[in-house]
Amino acid sequence: MSKTQDFGRRVELQPMDKHCEDISIALYQRDVDQVPQFLLHTYSSAEGARERLVFLQQTLIVMLGMEPVADDSDWLRFPCKTLHERALKRAFLDLCKLKSDSPLAPKPLTVFDKKADMNLTANNVGNGAYEMVPEQSSGNGPKRAAALARGFAKLCDMQNVEGGENQVAFDCKSSHDALIGTLMFRAQNVRAAMQEEEMTTSRGVLSSPSQQQ
Repeated sequence: MSKTQDFGRRVELQPMDKHCEDISIALYQRDVDQVPQFLLHTYSSAEGARERLVFLQQTLIVMLGMEPVADDSDWLRFPCKTLHERALKRAFLDLCKLKSDSPLAPKPLTVFDKKADMNLTANNVGNGAYEMVPEQSSGNGPKRAAALARGFAKLCDMQNVEGGENQVAFDCKSSHDALIGTLMFRAQNVRAAMQEEEMTTSRGVLSSPSQQQ
């Protein structure tokens, strides 16, 4: 009989993966020597479930900059050995929307902003800080750059940099270019992202097949 296993704390849940038989996939966290580690898991025995987990694990590595805790381990961590829970939860749900044959590559730190009608760039200025810069200093560019900075502050729990215009920084003081690139679109539309997050905060617990109706 299948039993629920203890993988630690569940961080987030994708209740129905439309790209793999509507299986449920959970992201778990455990702390080892005070370092947060993360695991993708499903109780489903559906065809392709294991392959789907392998693909999603690779998306976390390539598109969020995570790394395996050991060569043969399914557990992952951020290289800075910090939690970054809010950013990880948001990015995980977005990455679950990718098909398993999707090409993987880090996203650029420049994105076109429709409201500004120009590109906005998140410049890595060191020590975990990023400065949001518009392509032009005219029009809505500066306003939208400031909005992008606010968006990252909310989505990633980043802090405003004192004396740095439109600069926000990770508390770990480490670079996270892949994570920033993946969340550029969400940070542009932070209000919609926050509303979606509120709608998905009360989802069911991932259970083993024997416990499902």
